[in-house]
Amino acid sequence: MKKRTLLLIFLLCLAFSFTACGSKKDDETNQNDTADDGADVDGDDTADADGEKVPDKIVATGTYDTLVVGTQTFNGVFSPMFSSNAYDVQAYDPVFVAISRLDKDGVLVDYAGHVEAKEQPSEDGSHTQVLYTVSVKEGMKFSDGEPVTIDDVIFQYYVFADPTYDGSSTFSTLDIVGLKEYYYDTPDYTAQIAAITADVESKYTLDKISADDYKAYLKDSSLDGWWQGIDSYDWVEYLKGEGYDPTGIETDADKLLEMLVDCEYTKYAAYYDPQSYYQAKGESEFITGNLEDGVDVDTIEGIKKLDEYTCTVLFDSVNIYGDREVAYLSIVPEHYYGKDFKKGDLSAVKALNGSPLGSGPYKFVSYQDNIVTLEGNPLFFGETPKIPTVKFQVTAQEDMVDALIGDQIDITDPSASQDVIDQIEEAGDSYSLVDNPGYGYIAVSAKTIPDINVRKGLMHLMNRHPAVESYYGDLAEVIERPMTPTVSEYPHGATEVYAYDPAKALEYFTTAGYAKDGSGKLVKDGEQLQITVGIGSSGTMNHPSAPILTQMVNDMAGMGAELIIQDIDFSTLTTKVDAGELDMWVMAWGNSTSCDLTQLFGSKGNDNTVGLYSDEVDALQKQILQTVDFDERCALVAQELDLIMDAAVYMPVYQRKNMEIYNASTINLETLPEETTTYWNYASQIYHLEMQ
Repeated sequence: MKKRTLLLIFLLCLAFSFTACGSKKDDETNQNDTADDGADVDGDDTADADGEKVPDKIVATGTYDTLVVGTQTFNGVFSPMFSSNAYDVQAYDPVFVAISRLDKDGVLVDYAGHVEAKEQPSEDGSHTQVLYTVSVKEGMKFSDGEPVTIDDVIFQYYVFADPTYDGSSTFSTLDIVGLKEYYYDTPDYTAQIAAITADVESKYTLDKISADDYKAYLKDSSLDGWWQGIDSYDWVEYLKGEGYDPTGIETDADKLLEMLVDCEYTKYAAYYDPQSYYQAKGESEFITGNLEDGVDVDTIEGIKKLDEYTCTVLFDSVNIYGDREVAYLSIVPEHYYGKDFKKGDLSAVKALNGSPLGSGPYKFVSYQDNIVTLEGNPLFFGETPKIPTVKFQVTAQEDMVDALIGDQIDITDPSASQDVIDQIEEAGDSYSLVDNPGYGYIAVSAKTIPDINVRKGLMHLMNRHPAVESYYGDLAEVIERPMTPTVSEYPHGATEVYAYDPAKALEYFTTAGYAKDGSGKLVKDGEQLQITVGIGSSGTMNHPSAPILTQMVNDMAGMGAELIIQDIDFSTLTTKVDAGELDMWVMAWGNSTSCDLTQLFGSKGNDNTVGLYSDEVDALQKQILQTVDFDERCALVAQELDLIMDAAVYMPVYQRKNMEIYNASTINLETLPEETTTYWNYASQIYHLEMQ
């Protein structure tokens, strides 16, 4: 099958659930690298912004003074504005506080500030607007002693709204008054964008675009991101398989790319999207031109500062998550991240992605050798942390239980199973089980497998129930729609769409044009049906979806097709997905708290890695976010999920229990939360946790 790039910004299955390691005070090693955040970490006293002396170290209350958290692979982007990896989030989360956060029931509540909403008519009375009043607590300070003000919150709004912002926030798409004018840097953007769209539709749709323009698009976009250099894929073999002869240019990147451009245009033009490319290019050139002649719109009309601690944000329409969009975000210091910030250039902000600074219970010290080290922040507005040092250490999933039982770590989050429960109980340690706010899935790329009949055939080969039951027992359930059941709008009565049925699968493959040749292979145009799937279990095939894949291998072999399993570590898996080397992959989503699926399945969603582009889905997503009535919203969500299932790009597999295990020898279990839920665990009040 064809393979092209997929934009990968995956949030992993477990967010804000840490693994920790007990370290005796006398055994603590010195830190080698220190974040250049202005904080003193050598044990001396330091002065805050007002000149008041404060202790730099938090005093340990027990034998152990370090909580080492065994987590998983870091990307090293420890910024609330640009992180895309849940394990990065785990490591930097204690460094920051948010205006609002979710309580144990998943309800948005005040934390380091307050937000309230008030509906009001628009000036012309034609529609309803919503005015959000956002405030931060008075008297808070960042770990370097500088005061926290509403300017810090507004600064982050402007980073998210910047036309060059490329993180995962969707803030720039919100219907905030004046936001689009700021984004396009002109009050007259509507007519200009309409003209760009009209021009693109007249020249660059698949039925109108010229060969030269199409090839220019393929070359300029590096085959829509698939081409990432001569060593990013076996291009020589690919071209040979497509009937081209790259002899003599095997090491010439420019000539290989030219041949690939010709190949893709000649054979696969229908599977690329030049229209979106030229639309984005036109808008980007429009914005660049507006910025080059000087900033014309330097403020967002709907964002108003009222005083040092309060601002308002005016939405031009109802948004069911408007309060989350403006308040469920970490407070970042403008004086640190924004000292060299200017509209249209976020390079100075990104330069600090590796050294976070905030006002949370802990402050960042270092990241090296797969370990993130934090120290207690004596300026934290809440309860003073009881544990002086927290370390987040990369730990293989299969080693977590043994490491905890062996007193190498204190808290971790292995995959829940009865075997793990038995081991923990036998060792005299403790654990908790809660519903995971996410789900496991198998993705099928519409980009590399454009024929929906092939995708539907693959879906009918996924025998989920035996696999999930054998792996999790009663600790997980098979789900039928790509949304976590912990979200209120999940359609719990949804029925199965693709039952396990090899005969039905073969019927779909036949409809797609595949038939057995004389050797018994299932082929089309002389090429065997061959699918490559990635799974991130580091060569062990110890994964709940592994039995699904092994059965698919046998079923497809019986048909004359081939499924190639690549069992690799998660980091390599994400790299291969990004390089377009996989047709299918096994992953999971986590920390899902809303029914908004725009990022995952919207045509412009940053996490739309499978390439689902549907005007109908886009329209439903917009309608869902404006539907206040719960029952009506549930009906719309069910309709959207049905469309996604029909597109055969996601097979939801399971929704499981999250498990945290606690080392009773090193952790004071009485300081854990009285109740652990999907939205609330020890990390929610890490400042309260004590060691033995």
